[in-house]
Order: sequence, then structure tokens, then C-alpha cells
Amino acid sequence: MMTRVHTKGEATMKTPLVTVLTTTYNHSRFIANCIRSVLSQTYDNWEQIIVDDGSADNTEEIVKEFNDERIVYVRQKHVGVHRLSETYNRGLKLAKGDFIAILEGDDLYPKRKLELQIDSLAGDAVLSFGKCVIVDQNGKHLGTIPWNPRQYMNMTNWLQPLLVYDFVPGLTAMIKKEVLIKVGGFTQPPNTVYVDYSTFLELALVGKFKFVDEILGIWVKHGDNYSDSNLFSNVTNNYSITFSKRHGIPIDWKATSEQMGKDLFHVARHQLLSGRREEALKNFKRSFRLSSVFGKLKSLGGMAVSTTGLDFEKIAGRLGRPTEK
Repeated sequence: MMTRVHTKGEATMKTPLVTVLTTTYNHSRFIANCIRSVLSQTYDNWEQIIVDDGSADNTEEIVKEFNDERIVYVRQKHVGVHRLSETYNRGLKLAKGDFIAILEGDDLYPKRKLELQIDSLAGDAVLSFGKCVIVDQNGKHLGTIPWNPRQYMNMTNWLQPLLVYDFVPGLTAMIKKEVLIKVGGFTQPPNTVYVDYSTFLELALVGKFKFVDEILGIWVKHGDNYSDSNLFSNVTNNYSITFSKRHGIPIDWKATSEQMGKDLFHVARHQLLSGRREEALKNFKRSFRLSSVFGKLKSLGGMAVSTTGLDFEKIAGRLGRPTEK
């Protein structure tokens, strides 16, 4: 454990070292802003471990332009996203911090992220997380997740809800390093490109989570990753079923189905925002089949909007409902 000790008069304050773990591959358009967002932190006892998975662009040159001893750059031979856990765990082995914060090379931190979150793991929580803003490459606001943060304010049972829905935005997560190491580091299910959800489930087996009601991450959407329903439904629910069976945990099939319907509904709304009405219509129909009665009514509204060309978010705003804009 490494801490920085500040002494003022008779008072002594210890500030834990936070390791910001950044994996990157061909992020030359984004990596400079990513690093600047860490350099701008109001909490300054951090290190940033950047593991470059063999970028073919000038990511390395850009990183090396930053002259700060807290930034550690490591380049490896390209292994790809299906071996992403290896890349993350390489960074974990180099980490000197008490806590691990996650930040991929194309995303950003708000200036007070570490300051606002650092005390959240002072107790018995093993992981803390907060709200995440989603923006496009031009900084246009596309939404905020989790969709309904109030439900996490006083939550005590973290595992069961997590088995149904991955409610933790990965880039807002801060984890106790010693606990992360105890569960085996970052894990990756076969034939997937994600390490966060599976790792969070392992952590939920051994400790509590803490929700911080603040914006702790900025997700820069620059491809079709956000509208990929695999991110919201297939990977989460399929792996949670496998995980539950392995640990003898009962599966709530109804809740799993209804959550998949909710996920697809939000995916469809964002497809509407980007003008992809045919894709949105398909996902509204899929959402209808899986959702609760209330969810089916919302999906019907989405289908109607998709075919008529109306503005779904404008209608939602007029009805006093949350919008995704």
C-alpha cells in the first residue's frame, strides 16, 4: 500500500495512491485528451499505467510527449480484444496504488473524479462506481447512465441485481487492488471482448459495492459500440446464467428477460437519435417481445415513432419522461 502523507500542524492526513489503468489500441485521436483528463485531476496522488496493445498508429509518440513521472507507458505485442484480460492484468501487475481506477484510451475523466470518489472505499466496500456521461466525438451529449441511479443509493444486495443487469459503467469503477488480486485479477469469458462485467461479478461475491451519486466518467462514443445490443443483453445475460450455474445461484428468468427488453429499448432510442430508424424498429420489436406490460406499451410507442418519423425524445420530454439527449 502506498500513501502520500501530508502534515499540517498536528494533523496528519494520508492520501491513498490511485492507479489509473488505461488500455489502448490505435487511439491516436483520443489518447492525448485521455491523458490530459488525468493530469487535470484535483486529486493528485495518482499514477497512470498505459498499456498499449501494439498500436499501429502514432499512439506511442503522442503518449511520450507528456513529461510527467506519474505516467507509465508500456507497449506490448498486439494480442487483440479476445485476450483483453491479459492486457489489463499486465497493467495490474505494474500498479503501485491502493486502488485501481479504469480508463480506456478513448475515454475521459471529469476533473473531480478521483477527489469525489477516493473516500468511497474507506469502509468495507470493494468497488465503487458512479454516473457516466455519454458523448460523441464532438462532445455532444447522448445520455447518462445508469438510467435510474436512485435505485443504487441504498442498495445492500449487489450480486442479485448485477446478475440481471450490468449497472456499473466500467470507466467510473474504482476497486480495492488487494481484493481484485485475491479474486484473480481481471477475468474474461471465452469468446467475448469484455472484462468488466465478469470481473465485477467476482467482486460482488466477496464484498459490497458503493454508489457515488456524481458524474465520474465521460464515455466517448465514436463507433457503433453503444448501439450494439450484445453489450447490453447477450453478453451480460448469457454470462450471468453461466456464472449463476457455476456458483449454484438461482436464476430469475423473468427478471432477466424483462431487463433484456429494457436494454434493447434504450439501444433503439439511441439508434433513433443517430437516424438509424430501421435498426431502431427491429430492436423496439425485440424489446416488445421480452418486456413487461408497461415495457410493451413503451416499445409500441417506439415502433410508432420509428415508422412515422416523429421525434421520440421530444415526445418523451413533453410527457415529463427522462430523455436520452
